[in-house]
Amino acid sequence: MKFEDRVLKYEFQLNDTDDEIIDYIRKNKQQINKLSIQKIASDLYTVPNSVMRLAKKLGYTGFSQLKVLIQQEENDEDQIAKSQIPKNVIKTIELIDYNKLYDAAKKMKICKTIHFLGVGDSLSYCEMMVRHVRCLDKRAEYYQSYHDIDFQSRHCDKNDLLFIISASGENQRLIEVAKDAKERGIITIGVTHFSKNGLSQAVDIPLYFYGEPRKVNGYNVNDRTGLMILLRELSEVFWRIYCV
Repeated sequence: MKFEDRVLKYEFQLNDTDDEIIDYIRKNKQQINKLSIQKIASDLYTVPNSVMRLAKKLGYTGFSQLKVLIQQEENDEDQIAKSQIPKNVIKTIELIDYNKLYDAAKKMKICKTIHFLGVGDSLSYCEMMVRHVRCLDKRAEYYQSYHDIDFQSRHCDKNDLLFIISASGENQRLIEVAKDAKERGIITIGVTHFSKNGLSQAVDIPLYFYGEPRKVNGYNVNDRTGLMILLRELSEVFWRIYCV
């Protein structure tokens, strides 16, 4: 995973000092291999441990690995371009956080009813997930209109769970549903493309896939392969813990 992707993935764990170090690294990427942890700490009037903690927050084993992988990023891009595996698949697999999947699956297990919410292209994935959880007799529903989504979300209770799928994460009606549910103490899970978006910030558990928006001759042909991979992995985790 590239440095900038890591920053976006773990942004909710970062503090002001981390942000300063990140900005410093961005400005000095070209000579990152020549920089020592002591040099960065000195330039920013902080301590080496702050730099090391940031590296680990971003998923590196340490500062040395951070430097090496930043140097390799361009080479990695070339390798991906030549690979037979589509970029969206590779990036989705890199993005999957299994701790979050287990957290989501546990909440899906203990809730009374799972309400899968989505519109347009997302509707078929809601239907698929309903089948995936109903096979273990878990109560689940999905809805085909905004009217039903609004009605059911307003009438569910704290023992229910809202699972919202929105590729862009910017459907304002679904964002409002998530915010309202959260205010009422209802657990919310959101699935979106990996980006800063309103839905991922409104839900309790944001899950990400990689699928850049794309149009051909003005027609939406967004790749949803990553979404399918993420939902399948979540289903596998859910099936395992449901039987425990």
